[in-house]
Amino acid sequence: MVNKPKNLQKTKKYLRKVIDDGARLRQYFLRGHGNWFALMFSLINFTLIFYNLLFVNLFFIPEFLKSFSIFFIIFGMIYFPMATVVGWLDFKKGTYRAEQQLTREISPIWREVFSKLEQLAQQNQDVLRTMKSLDKPDKD
Repeated sequence: MVNKPKNLQKTKKYLRKVIDDGARLRQYFLRGHGNWFALMFSLINFTLIFYNLLFVNLFFIPEFLKSFSIFFIIFGMIYFPMATVVGWLDFKKGTYRAEQQLTREISPIWREVFSKLEQLAQQNQDVLRTMKSLDKPDKD
C-alpha cells in the first residue's frame, strides 16, 4: 500500500513524482515498442506473408528450398543489404535532404534554432575579422 502524504506540499511533490515516473515509463515503452518490437514484428509478418503467398506457390523453385528456414536465410541475405543500400541512396541522393529542409522551414522551433545558429556564425565571422586585423603589423 502506498503511504499518503499528510500536507499539501508533500502531496504535490508526490503527485509530480508519480507523473514524472509515469511519463518516463511511457517513453521507455514507446522507444522499445517503436524502435525494436514493431520493427521486428513487422519484418516477421512481412516474411511470413511473402513466404506463404508467393514463395511457396512458385513452381520453378525446387521443393527442398521451400522450407521457411531456408527462405528466411535467403531472404535475410538479400533483403537487409538491399534495404540498407536503398536507405543510403535516399539519405545521400533522395528526399531526405528535402524533408529536413521542409522541417526547418515549417517547425517554429527549428526555425528559431537555425536563426540563432546563423547569428552565431555571423558573430564568429566578425570575431575572426577583428582578430585578423589585430594580427596585421602596423605601418609606421
